[in-house]
Amino acid sequence: MKIVTVDFFIEFLSKKSLMHIVFALFVIGVSIFGMGCVGTQSCTSETQCKEWQNCDLDKKICVIKKGYCNLDGECNDTSKFCNLTNHICMYKLGKCMISANCPSYQVCVNQNCTAKPGFCDNDDICNAQIEWCHPQMHICRPKTGLCYNNYDCQGWQNCDVNTNKCIPMENRCDASYQCKSWQICNITTNDCIAKEGFCKNDLDCKNWSTCNENINKCVARTGFCLEDKECSTWELCNLNHICQPKRDFCNSHSNCGFWQYCNVREHKCALKLGYCTKYTDCASGEDCDPVKHICK
Repeated sequence: MKIVTVDFFIEFLSKKSLMHIVFALFVIGVSIFGMGCVGTQSCTSETQCKEWQNCDLDKKICVIKKGYCNLDGECNDTSKFCNLTNHICMYKLGKCMISANCPSYQVCVNQNCTAKPGFCDNDDICNAQIEWCHPQMHICRPKTGLCYNNYDCQGWQNCDVNTNKCIPMENRCDASYQCKSWQICNITTNDCIAKEGFCKNDLDCKNWSTCNENINKCVARTGFCLEDKECSTWELCNLNHICQPKRDFCNSHSNCGFWQYCNVREHKCALKLGYCTKYTDCASGEDCDPVKHICK
């Protein structure tokens, strides 16, 4: 039989005529008589009721089993509520009758769950300057970055017991100001590493350079260069960090054209006998072949 609710009845009245209203009142009366009260499940056996109900065979309605509930008021205790998942009265959070009603880190005092000695349930119990109440461990622990011993710090830190602060070990960091002037902090590994062009050893330098550990700087190896000033006056430092002759200068014949030779005293390419670079290198009336570099 369909359950007749108050909301259904009000909606019905707003839409129907007087005849329909009289009929509705009749239906409600039948429902109340047949089921005992509005919204109560009728039954003839236990199987027609929920697990937390019994069937009252005299009234033919489902009623709450002893020890179960459907409303908070049925618990008869303001410190309890009805858990509608299992329909059992349970103590509200922080309320209790015995310590077993509380979490393992608490005891029951005056029907209230309070932290056991050595445990906490809020930060107020802890040393406000250094500690907080760990939400999983329920004990007072040093706040992030603070400590009582090395075990309270990260693996790359030590505990300064005078200030109760975690500080980086030598050559470790969480910011560049904690490193040496030629280093920066790698915040991924918390290591102080050499800045570009600086070094702790040769491994910090490019293959054309070596580490001058006196100044912690990468300098050019023998036969290589970093700047033009490290080369001879007639040379420049190329992208491979090797000194090479400037244009129109030479270090060997290979730096000159086939029609030239290298004047090693001046480090300039000079004309071989019988060759030319421009027409003025030829006799009057002759021109210089731009490909063969001979006068014709």
